[in-house]
Amino acid sequence: MAKNFNSSKSNTSGVDAGDGLDDIDTPDPAKNFNSSKSNTSKVGGGGGGTTGLKSTLGLIKSGFTLATIIVLIAAGADVYKMYDDHVTINLEDHITNGNFWLTPDKNSIVGDIGFDIPKMGYFEKSIDTLIHLRILESDPTTENDFTFEYTLGSGEMIYDKFELNNLDPVTKDKIDKGEPLDIEYTITITIIYLGVELGPTTSEIGTKVTTIQTTSES
Repeated sequence: MAKNFNSSKSNTSGVDAGDGLDDIDTPDPAKNFNSSKSNTSKVGGGGGGTTGLKSTLGLIKSGFTLATIIVLIAAGADVYKMYDDHVTINLEDHITNGNFWLTPDKNSIVGDIGFDIPKMGYFEKSIDTLIHLRILESDPTTENDFTFEYTLGSGEMIYDKFELNNLDPVTKDKIDKGEPLDIEYTITITIIYLGVELGPTTSEIGTKVTTIQTTSES
């Protein structure tokens, strides 16, 4: 009986020892909190990359803005000087008089003209040139328009594409009689800047008249 009692007590003690629920794997709130806090810290750490990207984009934007401002200032200064040069330069002094003559078969009038206009402003520009050619007293009027582009400051350029064909009866009669012909030409130019024609710069250089002989010189 003593052995049984001791055995029973021993069993009881064993139950008591294990009776504490501490042996059960129960989640520790403190541990869960720390784990959650740790996870939160990791998520927050990823924001550094976003901040760096924003900083980089901000620098790029600032650099682009600065470059744009510099370009606009330079373009403004160039346009200002261009208009100033356009006013001070006497274009007529840089364009030769037109030369015209009758072809050997006496069926056409051809000619040429020279340009040597200096640079205007700081950057390269060109001019769109329109020359209207007309035979005075022709009936019906014999006339035509000729256009070409010239780069300012590029040196002398000779335009030699003038040609009046299909001469009117009055002009032909003068040629047959050996009478001189009066040729009128009007020059109009417009500055082209960055591929765009600047309307306010359109200038009519003036109208001139030159006389050509229809008889062969001996």
